[in-house]
This record gives sequence, C-alpha cells and structure tokens, in this order.
Amino acid sequence: MSDPFHTAQRLLTALEDLASQEGVLLRSLDLVEAVQISERAAPLVEKLCALLAEAPELASLRPRVEELVAQRRRNVVLLDSHLSRLQTELRRIDEARNRLARVAPVYGGGSAAPTESRLNTAA
Repeated sequence: MSDPFHTAQRLLTALEDLASQEGVLLRSLDLVEAVQISERAAPLVEKLCALLAEAPELASLRPRVEELVAQRRRNVVLLDSHLSRLQTELRRIDEARNRLARVAPVYGGGSAAPTESRLNTAA
C-alpha cells in the first residue's frame, strides 16, 4: 500500500479532474451528467477527508484542497443559477397550463372526442 501522501495526491488529482468535468458539463447545460459527476466525487471526498484527518503531515496539500473547494463552490453557484432559471421556466409553464385549463372549456376544449381540424391538410 502506498503512503498517505501519495494516496492523497492521487485522490486530489482525481477530484480536480472530476470538478473540471463538472464545470464543463454545467457550462454546456448538461445538468444531469454534472450531478452524476458530483455524486461520483462524494466517496473520493470522504476518503480524502479521512486521510487528512489521520495524517496531519499532509498539510502541504492544503493549497490544492483550497483551490478544489473554491472550484466546487463556483460549480455550485453555476448549478444554482441554472436551477433557479429552470424553476422560473417551470412556474411560467404551470401558469400557462392553468390559464389554458380555464379557457379551454370556453372553446370546446373539454369535449370527449376531439374534432378533426379543417386546417389539417395532411389528412
């Protein structure tokens, strides 16, 4: 088994790579993949935290850990802004659906059998 310093370095390198991938995915609006990357990173973070708690001599890695934490915070801010935008869009869609549900019966939208449109020229 390798020494704690090399193990911590490998964990940090893997986490840096995952954080970078997550940032790219967030900027390209691939939010599902970004969240999956974050979930994949969780066990590595736990291992690194346990290792750092057991080996105080790993303090020299602190700058890398701090940069990783800062990058993760930036990713969280970006994810939160996307989430907020999507929630606003969902509210607008729900409001439009509610308006449609109130107006549709007036125009015969509540009939059981939909009538064929005269505008449907493909039929």
